[in-house]
Amino acid sequence: MQAERAVTDMTNDLLKKNAEALKMGTIETAKESQRGVVDIEKRAAAEQELNRIEDELKAKMMEIRS
Repeated sequence: MQAERAVTDMTNDLLKKNAEALKMGTIETAKESQRGVVDIEKRAAAEQELNRIEDELKAKMMEIRS
């Protein structure tokens, strides 16, 4: 009887630990998936800045040639 109780207790503990690990994994996955949105925004801002720099360089080169 004690052995059965020990097995049941161990099974319950493992189920509880696995549920907690799944919860943490799910939270981390959600955080990382949201992070992708931020990275896209940063990339878009960087692209805009590069385009602005390119336009300024073109304008300066045209000014020098004139």
